[in-house]
Amino acid sequence: MSKIQQLLEPAFSSIKEHVENDPDFKASAAGARCTFAVTSYENPQASVIVGVDEQRIGLSIGPARAGTFAIQARPEDWSAFFAEKLVRPYQSYWGMLRVLGHNDGISVLGDQQSFGQHARLWRIVLDRARDALHDKPVKAALDDPPSGEETEDDSVTGKYTWIEMSEYGKVKIFYESAGSGPLDILFLHTAGSDSRQYHSLMNNKQLQDRCTMYAFDLPAHGRSSLGTRQSPQGYAMTEDSYLESIGKMIKKLRLQKAIVCGASMAGHVCLAAAIRAKELDIHGSIPCEGCDHLAFSQPIYEIKGADVSLLDPERVCGMCSPTSPEYFKRQIWWQYSSQGYDIFSGDLKFYFRGWDGRGRVEKIDTNLCPVYMLTGEYDYSCTTEASKETADRIPGAVFEPMEGLGHFPLTENPKAVLPYLLRALDYIQSKRQ
Repeated sequence: MSKIQQLLEPAFSSIKEHVENDPDFKASAAGARCTFAVTSYENPQASVIVGVDEQRIGLSIGPARAGTFAIQARPEDWSAFFAEKLVRPYQSYWGMLRVLGHNDGISVLGDQQSFGQHARLWRIVLDRARDALHDKPVKAALDDPPSGEETEDDSVTGKYTWIEMSEYGKVKIFYESAGSGPLDILFLHTAGSDSRQYHSLMNNKQLQDRCTMYAFDLPAHGRSSLGTRQSPQGYAMTEDSYLESIGKMIKKLRLQKAIVCGASMAGHVCLAAAIRAKELDIHGSIPCEGCDHLAFSQPIYEIKGADVSLLDPERVCGMCSPTSPEYFKRQIWWQYSSQGYDIFSGDLKFYFRGWDGRGRVEKIDTNLCPVYMLTGEYDYSCTTEASKETADRIPGAVFEPMEGLGHFPLTENPKAVLPYLLRALDYIQSKRQ
């Protein structure tokens, strides 16, 4: 008997009930037919075979080759993945592939195209199987917004403006604002997304009283246009173009002693902005999920075989915390499915290959631009260890790990991230006095 058979076979009936009642599965499985294996490296002959036929599944034991593709891991990895208390990167199989995929035994076997095409289906099956093992309630309906996070009257307002950029030419930029507090803060969105990520925080009354908040869509992202010198293909984000857009918007919006804040790619650029704080007129930086460099050794971002509007959001949502509200994780998924062609991959060229602050972050003047770094415990892309090591190299910088949060903390769980953000603002204000 394999480890995966030992874990799942006794719960087949419950797993089937959990999967077939999941509204996301019902929507994604309509018209779908596929067979895949969930296999344990030590005994592929005793794999769990999952057959999807429309909105029903069948579960059986058989050889891994019975599936069009097989999702393989080592016994100890499946034990960690199906544990009740999760640690990174075991909240998702994407995390296992990315962090541990260089090890023997963790890999995707068989038809890669089918694996990509059915990424949402196999991910939902694995998630609901975990729920079934721990007797969590069957998910029969979609979630409402968490209580207190959304209001009937949204106070975020949006406008368009034009900026002139060295590389892109003239660009029509969409930006949003909220609040009337004395601190000007500019939120920066993650790779392949847009400023919708900040709506919950920008509607928070406590932040509105304390800050005047702004967020904008980068050129060719969200509701911003292509620049007059941008082609629809061949996009690649660079540090200089990113910082230029930030500087232009700070001037356009007439921000005073601006604080920049963002996660992931934006966390990296918050560090880059702090390096050039005097030039950009930035007086505070809150990098989330950022560090001075991440080497590219992540083959999961080069897996082909599906429309990127499905594959990209599946991959990125694997970096969320398993404890974040499903409502917000679903919004992240949707936002990542709605970007322009090749925008996400163009941003990743900066995230992995374009950004390198090694030997430079040490020169940040934290008297001019205080730096308060935040990273979630479930982030397996930019880990808490990587962020802390960077903060330790910046004289006067502060780092705080965030319990129960993942790679998109400002979006995936606004209520949980708020105390951390308020502490960062307190620190920046104290350093300015």
